[in-house]
Amino acid sequence: MAQARPPQILEISRDYLKPDAVAENRKLERRAEHLCRILGFSHSYVTIESVSGPAEMWYLNGFQSQAEVEKLRQEYEHNTELLAALNDITQKKAPLKRAESTDEFAHYRSVLSRGEPLILGRGRFFVIVFFDGDPPQNGTVFEMKDGSRMLVRTTQTSSEARVLAASAGLTARIFRSYFYFRPKDM
Repeated sequence: MAQARPPQILEISRDYLKPDAVAENRKLERRAEHLCRILGFSHSYVTIESVSGPAEMWYLNGFQSQAEVEKLRQEYEHNTELLAALNDITQKKAPLKRAESTDEFAHYRSVLSRGEPLILGRGRFFVIVFFDGDPPQNGTVFEMKDGSRMLVRTTQTSSEARVLAASAGLTARIFRSYFYFRPKDM
């Protein structure tokens, strides 16, 4: 079951893809999801794919505490079979990228967040806006290590996502949910 509140910490891993590499990247992502399932990855995550802007695939992991982040990191490091399999996929993805992947942690900012909260596993489309200062619209706000902020909204339709993105300004991006991984025991 998806968490009942926004994650306090959001891990955002981003693959920056070449435009002609999206289909091949999807195949590798399906393989990675299968490996996570059969080799015991124990944490839910959401994969989203850009609809607007450059071709990107993002992987969102939500955590309620730093202790939960550390617990998953340790489990992952001790699962050498999964680690080796995913490293192989990472090698296969290298020629598909136009830039090196990034991975960062952002922290939930409840005082800046308004409206429907981000619940990972819900929403078909994501509108993501990077901003400084006050949020450009209602949404769940996360702050990066460098102080920049990211607002996230989910919708069920692409038309609703387009309207929200247009009203948010030039830094708004639209993504569609590619898949939601949940371990079998959840």
